[in-house]
Amino acid sequence: MSTDIDRRNAPVSNVADVLAAPAYLPHSLAAILFATLDMLLAVGAFGVADVLFHTFLSDRGAEPVEAALIGAQVGVLVVAAGALMRSYAAAALQRSVESALSYLRAWLAAFFVLGWIAFMTQVTTEASRGSVTLAFVIGILVMLPIRHAVLAAYQRQVRAMRLAVRRVVVIHDGDEGAARRFRASLRQNGVDAIATLRYSSGPDNRLVAACRQTLAERKAEAVYLFTPWRDAPRFRSLRSQLRKLPVPVYLFPDDHASEVLRSPSIDAGFARGYEIQRAPLDTLDRFLKRVLDVVVSATMLVVLAPLFLCVALAVKLDSPGPVFFRQTRRGFSGRPFQILKFRSMRCAEDGPVVRQASRDDDRTTAIGRFLRASSIDELPQLLNVLLGQMSLVGPRPHAVAHDEYYTRLIETYADRHHVKPGLTGWAQVNGHRGATPEVGHMQARVEHDLWYIDNWSLWLDIRIIFRTALLVVRDRNAY
Repeated sequence: MSTDIDRRNAPVSNVADVLAAPAYLPHSLAAILFATLDMLLAVGAFGVADVLFHTFLSDRGAEPVEAALIGAQVGVLVVAAGALMRSYAAAALQRSVESALSYLRAWLAAFFVLGWIAFMTQVTTEASRGSVTLAFVIGILVMLPIRHAVLAAYQRQVRAMRLAVRRVVVIHDGDEGAARRFRASLRQNGVDAIATLRYSSGPDNRLVAACRQTLAERKAEAVYLFTPWRDAPRFRSLRSQLRKLPVPVYLFPDDHASEVLRSPSIDAGFARGYEIQRAPLDTLDRFLKRVLDVVVSATMLVVLAPLFLCVALAVKLDSPGPVFFRQTRRGFSGRPFQILKFRSMRCAEDGPVVRQASRDDDRTTAIGRFLRASSIDELPQLLNVLLGQMSLVGPRPHAVAHDEYYTRLIETYADRHHVKPGLTGWAQVNGHRGATPEVGHMQARVEHDLWYIDNWSLWLDIRIIFRTALLVVRDRNAY
């Protein structure tokens, strides 16, 4: 439970979230316990494998003690590999998938080393190859789930803050909302903020005195500093004061800095640079996306050919004019192309002024209302996809007149052209489809498009395609 430092002795102090004090298990001890667990699982895998193999698959008698000794050797190798991969770090023990993968890598590495040593020393008589092979399988199929269950129980205790692995003092700059979120994140990871101090500005010995008092009375292990990075003078002043404390002090990034530091980085030799803008998809990404586009669009064009013929005939019979509607749109890097649709209106605007379609639009033909409501009018864009002008998934292209209008109003609007426009997109499957009568509607669409560009993956494209297929059946924004 967090302590309220006496306001007479601290610059400004505030109480952290008042919750029951958790049990305390130092992380170093938690790491030792999980390393011991890995050792025991290795011994158990070899012991069980030896008994099972010699009971059911061999006439030789079981030698569980000898097998357990070999298991102990493997366990040492597993723990050593896990330590090298930092599998027992506090953060790693809070990530189930990462922890499981680390265990698997350590298990494989241990057997590789064991096999290599056996090959080099030609010592192969101490254990049956069959029991060793069975131990390898048991370690993955049986021991890994046991380890996962123990880890999950540990994580539940930590995240419910019934168990803490570290006690710290938090110092922040007065933003109570940000500090509260920071403390909540700490608690979810087993860090107990036993005291929270607010730092204003300028030298203040009371801050150091309050920290010393907490460190002495509550045995805190570290000081966590949460302050905006942009305020360099304040940071330098605070750092100078905290040098007087005999514990480590950690500086945590604010929201802006945290976003940058989560980005990929490069080592330039003299410094490390962080990516603040993702380039358009790299060569492999573009190749995979293009393969998906060609395969799906070509298949759909063949399968939907009879539907195309029927729709073309219906459009021709319904009203005079061409079957297809063509309009100039901007594609990748702003390159113009002619988008194709089944004509659903009596007009074909493609100039400096283009009126957006609206519900009950008087320009829409009888068959056009059905085509737009069912999104069948968009299907000819499969030809644009096959020709490489569009992709199945990407930001939806708008008329050039609309592009120029929104580019003046939304600073990041043109960033949508970093990838090919799409037949459907992340914005569309999240409800941002149809007319944009207010700038805010387009702003929301742009934000979703930019998120898609920054987080692209082939699996994301496939998800969007399937979600689009489900959405077409019940989308009320299509008209």
